[in-house]
Amino acid sequence: MLSFNGTDQNRSGAAPAGPAPSAENGVEGASFAMLPSSRRIVRAHLRVLLRPLRRPSRAHTLPRVEARRRTVTWSTPEELQIELSRSRRFGHPFVLIRIPCGHAAGRGSNGRVEVARTVSSLLRRVDRVWPGETSLYLLLPECDRAMGEAMLARIREPLTELLPEADLLAISSVLYPEDGFTSGALFDALDASLISVATRPAPVVVAPPTPEAPVA
Repeated sequence: MLSFNGTDQNRSGAAPAGPAPSAENGVEGASFAMLPSSRRIVRAHLRVLLRPLRRPSRAHTLPRVEARRRTVTWSTPEELQIELSRSRRFGHPFVLIRIPCGHAAGRGSNGRVEVARTVSSLLRRVDRVWPGETSLYLLLPECDRAMGEAMLARIREPLTELLPEADLLAISSVLYPEDGFTSGALFDALDASLISVATRPAPVVVAPPTPEAPVA
């Protein structure tokens, strides 16, 4: 069956979708001729867009793992005065911890940098760390005594490889306001706890009795 323009129709009576590409239909023929190159352009763009989604090789992941190592953000001793003012205003407690590290066998100034890096990976973002002459100080806002003791137990385990036994035993903590209402009183309480550790008598080791020889 012929339509008005002389083309064949299908059985449903619908005309074909469009004229076949030829040189006579100009623009439509040109668009069909450019289709393969357009596909290549689209594929090139997709490769660029999907490149960040590809799984990186091991050579690319190693530097990123090293970059994720937490650095030490040093605070200043003035953070203690700021926290004292805030805690007095709102009636909240905090814990102050002192870690002796004068004999630490690590890198940095007397090993403090390595100790601080190890401790910082266990602290919260609101906690503060600053160096003393031969010690590190940790300020733990919004912590009670139970939370302070839990933090002490948590940091002692990784520090066994960096601190000698004497420094590990000398790690002490005080609680505001029970142990002191001013910064001077808190430091005095830290010194008192250190003295009590130093004067604590060593445990007495009793050897088991030797078995007597049987009488003949």
